[in-house]
Amino acid sequence: MLSLLVFFLGLTAIVAITALSIAPLLIGSFEFWPPPGPKSWQHKVFRLLFRIFFVCLIVLSIVDFNSSDLWRFVLGGGLLGIGFGFALSWTGFLGWKNAFGDATGLKTKGPFSVSRSPIYLVSIIGMIGWALLVNSDPLTGLLFFWAVLYVGAPFVEEPWMRRRYGNEYGKYASKVPRYISLKEVLSPLELKVPPAVIVIASAGNMYWLAQMIWHEELLHFPLRLLLYILIEVLAIGILLAALKAFRIHETTMNPLVPNNASNVVRSGVYQYTRNPMYLSMFCVLLGWAILLGQLSTLAALPLYVYLITRLQIIPEEEILLRKFADEYRRYGETTSRWLSLP
Repeated sequence: MLSLLVFFLGLTAIVAITALSIAPLLIGSFEFWPPPGPKSWQHKVFRLLFRIFFVCLIVLSIVDFNSSDLWRFVLGGGLLGIGFGFALSWTGFLGWKNAFGDATGLKTKGPFSVSRSPIYLVSIIGMIGWALLVNSDPLTGLLFFWAVLYVGAPFVEEPWMRRRYGNEYGKYASKVPRYISLKEVLSPLELKVPPAVIVIASAGNMYWLAQMIWHEELLHFPLRLLLYILIEVLAIGILLAALKAFRIHETTMNPLVPNNASNVVRSGVYQYTRNPMYLSMFCVLLGWAILLGQLSTLAALPLYVYLITRLQIIPEEEILLRKFADEYRRYGETTSRWLSLP
């Protein structure tokens, strides 16, 4: 009963903040967030409502705490500390007065050089960790509304920023994304993260998803085990075929130094895929997903495909295209990145 009352009190506070924040988008003469000044009624009302909301989060975290799994303490506590730790640090970098509506200067350096909303992004990471750690539905509900508020906050703040900083903000906004550019974040990691690390991280993510979103197993274990073995044998076969082709052509097998490649390998398994090694890793993960027996695990497969493509395949292709020019371009036109049926 107490949890329900606290939940509705917190929900009322966060809904009030949201309604007052979006009101200026509908009523041009109305101001709420960012507040006109530190002594304005808007500033006082915002602080009061947010304090009520935050106290409700703390109370729910205490009375509704329901964690006994070690992984919740490790993963949830880690994300909570990292997310809100960075949020506090970057708020200090921005300036607390600046963060609460005083136009004390436009920040474009540090974390604000890669995102116009870095504090909101890391705060959402902290919220995810908080929800995982406490394992409470009412708390997760309030954190969800808080995250939604933070996703929408930049749209409310940008008109205010343009009025305060004019062309300076316009130039800044044209260069830096509202949230984050994955390309800028991932570019420094290109050809630096071993593909095996991506596979292990994806496999761990699958296990976590299987534990978090559990349902009745789709197939009986003996059948899942048989399918797992068959798919893993297929993965090993693809990998061995790729290594054989590399050995025949006497070129590098190290995925982190594609610039050392001496030939464009087009024979054997490379007639059907330009990336048989990464395809074999995909098969390993697919087999693991089947063995776990939970549909939720399949959500990690697109993430693996994205990361391995962004961090390995695309940089490799750019290097090989520069090195082998028309030869590699013709190969790419006839053979798929993942799989070409004969």
